[in-house]
Amino acid sequence: MFYLAFHSRFNRRVQVNHPNIWSFIKFLQGEENRFHHMRIQFSAGLGPRPKQAKTIAIQRRIDNLGKRYYDCAINAMEYLDGLSFVVAKRKK
Repeated sequence: MFYLAFHSRFNRRVQVNHPNIWSFIKFLQGEENRFHHMRIQFSAGLGPRPKQAKTIAIQRRIDNLGKRYYDCAINAMEYLDGLSFVVAKRKK
């Protein structure tokens, strides 16, 4: 599964479907620099960023729906409808 995240990140960073060798090398240098900085930060005691209140609320709703589904309080269709309402983006 990690490879999918890397591939997605690679495409976003390079912004080309089939990059040439120079843009690929530039991308690899940037990734090396990024991981070097992350390693320094973690070794200095910096932990992961705290979750935002909005993220915590969404995760709580998803967990609640899952619990209700596995306790047979709601059926599969209600579970999927609930999930779609939770993750749907609101129009501004």
